[in-house]
Amino acid sequence: MNEKLVNSLVEIISSLSEPERNLLNKKLLAKLQASELRSENWQDEPFVGMWKDRQDIEDSTAWVRSIRHQHWTVNAKNTD
Repeated sequence: MNEKLVNSLVEIISSLSEPERNLLNKKLLAKLQASELRSENWQDEPFVGMWKDRQDIEDSTAWVRSIRHQHWTVNAKNTD
């Protein structure tokens, strides 16, 4: 955390007039709401669930573990 920056921001915000604080609050709220919308919309993306019908990766944790084991075993043999 950049404490100097935070302290500077506190000083600046403290010096704002009431209308300036209201404007700042509106802009921060709008940015927060836009960020929340973006984080929720990823579930509507076409890539979500695109492999749901694949039988070979039904258990994704086991599949990833297997792929890592294969890759790491091959790499370990090649470095000897």
